[in-house]
Amino acid sequence: MTQGAESSAAKPPIVVEPPAGGFDRPGMRTLVKDSGLAKVMHAYVRAPFGHTVTTLGALEATAESCDLALAVGEVMHAALLEDIARSGSLAIPEPTRDQRLFIGAFCLTALADELCPRLAEIAPVPEPSSDLEAEGLETLLEHPPRALLERVFKMAARYVEVQQKRHAGAGGAELLERQAWVVTTMHAFVVQLRGAVERLTHGGRLRPFGVALAQRKVTVGKRRYEGFRARPVGDPVTDLKPIAVEDIVGNTDYVEAALKLARDVAAYDLQAGRSAKRINPVLFALGRPGCGKTITAHAIGNYFLDYCRQRDIPARFRVIRRTDWASSYQNASASSLIKIFKEEVYGFDGVCGVYWADIDTAFASRSSGDLRMEEKNNLGAVFGIFDGTLIPKDGKWFMMCDANFMQMDEATTSRIAQNPFRVRGPTTAEDYVRLLRDVLLREETTNITATGEQWLEIGAQCVQADLSGRAVESVSGNVRAAIQDFEYPDHYFAADFETRQRLLTELSVKVDAGAVRKEVSDYVEFQKEAEESAAANRFEQEVSQMVERLNAGRAAAERLAASESTSD
Repeated sequence: MTQGAESSAAKPPIVVEPPAGGFDRPGMRTLVKDSGLAKVMHAYVRAPFGHTVTTLGALEATAESCDLALAVGEVMHAALLEDIARSGSLAIPEPTRDQRLFIGAFCLTALADELCPRLAEIAPVPEPSSDLEAEGLETLLEHPPRALLERVFKMAARYVEVQQKRHAGAGGAELLERQAWVVTTMHAFVVQLRGAVERLTHGGRLRPFGVALAQRKVTVGKRRYEGFRARPVGDPVTDLKPIAVEDIVGNTDYVEAALKLARDVAAYDLQAGRSAKRINPVLFALGRPGCGKTITAHAIGNYFLDYCRQRDIPARFRVIRRTDWASSYQNASASSLIKIFKEEVYGFDGVCGVYWADIDTAFASRSSGDLRMEEKNNLGAVFGIFDGTLIPKDGKWFMMCDANFMQMDEATTSRIAQNPFRVRGPTTAEDYVRLLRDVLLREETTNITATGEQWLEIGAQCVQADLSGRAVESVSGNVRAAIQDFEYPDHYFAADFETRQRLLTELSVKVDAGAVRKEVSDYVEFQKEAEESAAANRFEQEVSQMVERLNAGRAAAERLAASESTSD
């Protein structure tokens, strides 16, 4: 694959779609057999009539994955020669050494991506602590795809054999335990080999090829490749909500700063590995719940991906959730954070945006007397992110993060809030009208009979109640429910979707401005009652705690007096 400035739109996609019976399954079964892997597995897991169902399944998965990987290597080699031929030279195209290494690395990447999930269905997943030694790896990757795969499975056979001798009695005495162990050991070899290859493709000499590959559509079976990283074809590129920047009401300064930052990151030079600008990659927003922090970040994420897609720039946007990293195991949370930012954010062969909601909940104050080691490690990880010591602040990525309240210590706050914004959401009557009428109820406005002046009165009512954007969304849901409050006619259930949409329009109920104002009033009244109830509950709890302390103090005084009288 050449590394030029040619647009990806001018290059045909690379597609490897295996036929029903594979490309050369019999040949790959012979290759796996000749490698000695089947013999080694059979020597350790000997069933009365040959291999067990488990080992046969592992060998068949290996042959089928090898079949796909060989096709990937050959197709990638052909695509590379086509790229070289486009230079216009009449000389016979011959790949350079680095290009041969790239073909081998992508071939093994496809092999691991196909084989590891299949082995995981057969036996327990291994947890290797290190990768294979990189010595000799480049020499291995130089071989043509078929020769490369032959050598890899000879290495796998040798690896399993060595592990059997090193760990006498590994797996246990029972046949079921031994067959699970041997498949897991083979899986460990593939995982460690993949790790060694990743050092070349993501941080070594082959990284430029990953950047070039990310700018081209590459599909292998049911996986779509973005550089050397794969995802299932059916999975969305991102889990962002379908929100556009035009749908954001208020927060103007925050939105404009985020849009500018997104464009600056899109302008990062992937070939040179640096940005022409020096930027602060972190935007921090502080605002009450429901003010639009999350919706704004999702809208910016969609804008960033669309902006990059239109310019053939490989890009991703990562939403970080607490379930992605929070763990009950010591050091696991900080390790997960580091892995996310090193591998998924900075390790991606393109530019990347990140959204981390409620970031304040992840970090306890260092002034707290009971700060756990896990929390200290989390602070160290996030300090590395914001200080640029974990991943460089070089313009390749940006992050939007927010909090409802400022409950972090000064050291944490000074790092996170280097570019702070106070986010308030809608603040004027016009803001509320735009949010409620033009955004949330845009499809139902034909069923609402209200003048512009009446809408402004509704907006003023929202201002007076100081409703958050989330509260306005609840009001809009109630208004929509009132409009769609009708019984389904019998013929509705036999109709197609278009007819159902038409019937929905015909059967919808008309509401006036007074009905909308009533929904606002009802919500405000409900909210007031809920707050008063919560306040009453807090008051009762505080009184109960005070009574308990007083009773405890009285009891302690009585016991002290009794002990003194006894001693006398």
